[in-house]
Amino acid sequence: MRLKNEVEYVFRILLYLSRYGKERIISSTEISEKEQIPHLFSLRILKKMEKAGLVSIQKGAKGGYTLKKDPKDITLKTAIECIEGDIIVKDCVGDPKSCSLRGGRCSVHRAMAIIEKEFIEHLAKYNFQDLSDENY
Repeated sequence: MRLKNEVEYVFRILLYLSRYGKERIISSTEISEKEQIPHLFSLRILKKMEKAGLVSIQKGAKGGYTLKKDPKDITLKTAIECIEGDIIVKDCVGDPKSCSLRGGRCSVHRAMAIIEKEFIEHLAKYNFQDLSDENY
């Protein structure tokens, strides 16, 4: 399993806004340049982040982006879900009927359910306030 570059960029944007966006509105150009994200790609990602309720868009000549939530309330889990939707390690964990052979009733299903649960719990432990303060 590999996280998309898009998820990496969400991490970068959230970290940047957590560090430098508390007292000001930050332009997409600044975010793109400082975090080395292609500008058009960053605009698409920021739009998804707005839709997920993570950022607010301020329009106009001095417009830009601010966090909509406190960085301590935004976790790695939240960031991933903004791009990927629900985190599902294996289809049968989310929908046992997707397994035509055993209907989700096997040792692999049970193991993957535990792994998925623990993975999500760990992602939820890391918030962007602590990450921006470099507490990890």
